[in-house]
Amino acid sequence: MVKKIAGKLHLWLGLASGLVVFISLFGAAVFVWQTELTNWLHRDLVYVSAIGRQELPVDILIRSAKRVEPGRDITYVARERDPRKSVVFDVVKLNPHPSWYYQSAYLVNEQVYVDRYTGKVLGIVDNRRELIWVMYALHTSLQLKYEVGHYIVGTATLILFVMALTGIALWWPKHKAALKQRLWFRWKKTTRWRRKNYDLHNIGGIYTWIFVLFFAATGLVWTFSWWESGIYRLLGADPKKMFVEPRVKPTIKSAYTYESLVQNAVKRVPHWESIGLSLPEGARPDSAQTLFCVVRYNTGSGWDEWDEYLYNSQNGRLYYSQTQAQKQLGEKWRTSNYALHTGSIYGLPTKILATFIALFCAFLPISGFLIWLGRRRKATQMSRK
Repeated sequence: MVKKIAGKLHLWLGLASGLVVFISLFGAAVFVWQTELTNWLHRDLVYVSAIGRQELPVDILIRSAKRVEPGRDITYVARERDPRKSVVFDVVKLNPHPSWYYQSAYLVNEQVYVDRYTGKVLGIVDNRRELIWVMYALHTSLQLKYEVGHYIVGTATLILFVMALTGIALWWPKHKAALKQRLWFRWKKTTRWRRKNYDLHNIGGIYTWIFVLFFAATGLVWTFSWWESGIYRLLGADPKKMFVEPRVKPTIKSAYTYESLVQNAVKRVPHWESIGLSLPEGARPDSAQTLFCVVRYNTGSGWDEWDEYLYNSQNGRLYYSQTQAQKQLGEKWRTSNYALHTGSIYGLPTKILATFIALFCAFLPISGFLIWLGRRRKATQMSRK
C-alpha cells in the first residue's frame, strides 16, 4: 500500500515538475563554475600585468570606474588579496517597472574591471547579456521575472525533495535477494537500453539521493521563508534573533576615504582573502546610510567564513561588527548556505560533486518519463491481446 501511494506520487509529481527541474538544474551545472568561467572568458579583464607596483587607493580606482560610467552610481567594490587580480566595481540600477523576463529587473547591471596598480579601466561586462548570469537566471527563475520564476523553481525543488523520499520507498527491496540487483548494474547480461535506463534511474538514484536531498534543502531557503525558519529552529536558533543589526544614526558629517575603511578591515583581519565594500547609492549629504564591508577568509573551520563591518556613510565610523566567531550556529549556516548549495564550500572536489548531482538530477525526469512511457505502451499492447 505504501509503495502504491509512493508510486503514484512519484509519477505525477515527476510529470508535473520534470521540465522545470531539467531546465533549472542544467543552468545550475554551468553556474557552479561561475568563478572559473569568468576568469577564463574575461582573463584580459580579470588579470593585471603590473604586478609588484604600489597599489592605488580604492578612492582613485573608484574615480577611474566612474569616468566610464558617467551619471551612474558605483554600488559595490570587490578586491581580492591575489595581486594578479583587478579590482571589480558593480554598477547596478534596478528597473522600477520590470517586464516578464529576468534581465528586465535591471536598467543597469555591469561590472567594471580596473587595474589595481595603474588605475586603468580594463573593460566592462554587462551581466544582463553574460552567459554565466543567463545560466544563473535559468537556474533560479527559468529566465522569468524573479518574483514569479523563483516560486516556480522553488515549488519544483520542493517536489524534487518529496520525490527523493518517495523514490526511497519505491527502491526499497522486499528481501535480501533483491537487494543486490538494486545496488549494482548488471549491464553485461542485457543490451536493452530500457533496462539500462531503468538501472540508471533506480540504482543511480539510490547512490545520489542523500545529495539530492541536501542540494534541494539548501536551495529551498531562497524561496520559502518557512523553510528557512524551520532550519533555524532545527539548529536551536530563534529566527527573529538572527542577523539583528542596528540602524545607522544621523551624525555630524566629516571627511574620510574609502581606502581608510578597507585598511581598517585589513587590520582587523590580517589573514583576509577578499574584501567587499558596498557604497551608498544616490546618497543625500544630509542622510546617513550604511557602508557594508565584508571580509572573507579561510581558517579551515568548515564554514564559509566572513566578518561584517558596518560604517556610517556620514563620517566613516564603525558602528557595528559581527565576526565569524560571534555568529550563532544558525547564522554560520545561513552565511554558508550559498557556498554549500553551489558546491564551492570545499573547492574543486565539492564543485565537481555539485555539477555531477545537478546533471544527474536533470537527467532523472527524462529517464523517469521514458520508464513511464515504456510501461504505458506495454500496458496498451497487453490490453489489445
